[in-house]
Amino acid sequence: MKGEALFATVLLRLLACFLATAATSPLTYAQNETEPRTNPRLALGILVDTSPHEKKVIEFEREVVRSIAQRFDGLVAQSFVISYAGNVNLLQDWSPIETSLEKTSRQIDLQVGDGKNERILLNDALKDALLKLAAGNGSDSKALIVIGEGNDLGSATKYSQIKKLAKSGHVQCFALLVASHDLIGGRVRHFGFDLYDLAGATKGRAYDVYTSREHLDKAVKDTLKRIQKFASRHPPDATVSLLTNQVAWDCLLESDNGLSSVTGDRFGRTIEVRCARSCRAAPQRRLW
Repeated sequence: MKGEALFATVLLRLLACFLATAATSPLTYAQNETEPRTNPRLALGILVDTSPHEKKVIEFEREVVRSIAQRFDGLVAQSFVISYAGNVNLLQDWSPIETSLEKTSRQIDLQVGDGKNERILLNDALKDALLKLAAGNGSDSKALIVIGEGNDLGSATKYSQIKKLAKSGHVQCFALLVASHDLIGGRVRHFGFDLYDLAGATKGRAYDVYTSREHLDKAVKDTLKRIQKFASRHPPDATVSLLTNQVAWDCLLESDNGLSSVTGDRFGRTIEVRCARSCRAAPQRRLW
């Protein structure tokens, strides 16, 4: 009897210690960040200059789109294509890269103008593309490639608006500058400077492709490499699980888009909090 009583006493004490530990232990949390994919899911926007001054290089622009399709084949990615000149037109809505870009390249044609006061609405096209990328399709990374001479004439949108949109939307911007005339100072004519600035500000790059297949191949390879590198450094959205152990804590969730307060569940249920790209949680003070 004494042995049984002693065993019961020890068991009760162990149970009491366990309950005390569970009641006073700090908030534990599990951060289940999605592992970066080998082929990150990519949302890709492509803008193509189809204004009359690109008449001599329109076929080469089609080749540029085909080159992107071939080089990006195998990525878990979707794309859309917009052409711009005096008007901004959506040539292809969201579609898988491997099944759409080749076909869309054959639909790229010059916009015919009257030769007088022709507009080239690059900034307006950039705005439409950036807003479309911002609306998103659940992708982990976003990129925009501009194919053309790089000049704007007559857009209602200012370049400063474009730069702000691209940076706030975390969109990598690239420019493949294509033209049939001589390069001046390493740039296509005196145009394209805004695109160089935009690319630099968004961790992208601009390339003087001219009409060189060698330059094109190097530029597309480098573009893909930079997109993959950027995606690996900016993993997909993370989910943090807050496990309360029947003790509620006031927590601070820190993410790359700011700080937000999170309160635990007093009944021990798991709370999941989703934040952009990366996040961590830490207990601040016990509530009860």
